[in-house]
Amino acid sequence: MAVKTVPIRTRLHRMIAVILLLSFVCTIMTWGGLLLISEKNMNYANHYENMIPAIKERVKQSKGDWLDGSGKEMLDSLLPKEGISYKVVDHAGVYQYGNFGDHADIPERDILENINTVEHGPGKYFVNYIPLFDKRDAMQGVLLLYYTLQVTPVHESQTGLVRIWSFSFAAAPFVYILLFTLLFVSRLSRQLKIPLSQLMEATARIRDKDLQFHFNQEEKITEIRELTNAFEQMRDELAESLQREWNTQKERKNAIAALAHDIRTPLTVIQGHVEGLEEAHRKGIDRFEQYLPVIKSNISSAVKLVHDLNQTAILDSDSFSLNKISFDPEEFFTEKMGEYELLCARQGVQFNSAIHDNRTESGTIHADPYRLTQVFDNLLSNSLRFAKNGAISFSVQLEDERFEVTWIDNGPGFSDGQEAKIFESFYQGNRRKGHAGLGLYIAKSIIDKHGGLIKAGNAVDGGAVISISLPTGLTSR
Repeated sequence: MAVKTVPIRTRLHRMIAVILLLSFVCTIMTWGGLLLISEKNMNYANHYENMIPAIKERVKQSKGDWLDGSGKEMLDSLLPKEGISYKVVDHAGVYQYGNFGDHADIPERDILENINTVEHGPGKYFVNYIPLFDKRDAMQGVLLLYYTLQVTPVHESQTGLVRIWSFSFAAAPFVYILLFTLLFVSRLSRQLKIPLSQLMEATARIRDKDLQFHFNQEEKITEIRELTNAFEQMRDELAESLQREWNTQKERKNAIAALAHDIRTPLTVIQGHVEGLEEAHRKGIDRFEQYLPVIKSNISSAVKLVHDLNQTAILDSDSFSLNKISFDPEEFFTEKMGEYELLCARQGVQFNSAIHDNRTESGTIHADPYRLTQVFDNLLSNSLRFAKNGAISFSVQLEDERFEVTWIDNGPGFSDGQEAKIFESFYQGNRRKGHAGLGLYIAKSIIDKHGGLIKAGNAVDGGAVISISLPTGLTSR
């Protein structure tokens, strides 16, 4: 069963959503726990502010002389020991007493404007202005109560706990986001590390020419799966390419060994006949006329083999280029057909030729006549080898844009599946000694460099057919 993959973008979105959700849930739980702790050990931020109405009422009911020592004693008994500080000023704003650190007088105008109100005081304090009346309901002064709106400990000794509580309350969401981000990123990193390590190992093995490996296909991230699949395909293609290269090298090695044998055969014959001539000369026997044709024939075979190898090396060279000129195609092919007719007549082979000029007007073609001659010479050589005492047909059809060449002999033709292979280097098919299997390879190389096409087939009534199509205004590849 195929493992379902998820794009990395979707995975990141999901990861962020899960991190935020888990952070939110854990933050709510943490805040709930902190609130439970605060109920027993801490006062809420508005704890002392909520005490102000009760203090006002008690001050209102406790009328007396607020500006002397007895007033201070009454206030000390009315106010809590912690959380609220105070100071008392007379109706003119002159400081009288109190436990707040600031003993400065209060402008009378500020007293009149702020009485029975709450104002921002110095620093983080809020100030509540409460009028003080004597027994005759005459205002003697003003009580200024100073308090803060923040969480405070029930007992002063628990100040450190409040600081920890406040910090934890504020930092909880950020801490959880950081923790879950590190957790999920670490998890994603581990998931990415495995395929990336496989890729690094695969790269090292490819560098060492070792292609015997496979990737784990259980990766759930789409991009990583696609990357490993692409790497796997590259590995397969490299393996196939190397296998083809090894097969080609093996075939080339076998072909060269066979070629060496073919060259050695005429050389051995030549050596044997030369030694025979030397022996006959010592004995006064005349064998020159008998041995000379054999020596000459084998020299020609050896030269042909070496020539084909040399031409193959030249055509395969990157520096090779055609030497194109403009020439009359009818004149060129008429001359070639005349030469080939004489060669065929010497070997008892019937030669038929024809030129069909379908051009709207006569003109020249642009090509390399020397290389085209090589092509047709190789075709003739092959046909003479296989069509002994048979017939060869060479026809040319000239058009305005292209010209077609058809070469036919009545030899055995090509075996099934052989039509494409005959243009490969060193391919010899139904092997006959004396040739390297390079003639048609050289022909195809020259036609390709001219920008043309060459293909092989069999005639309906038997025999080989080679068809060539070339443009008249040729450009080198």
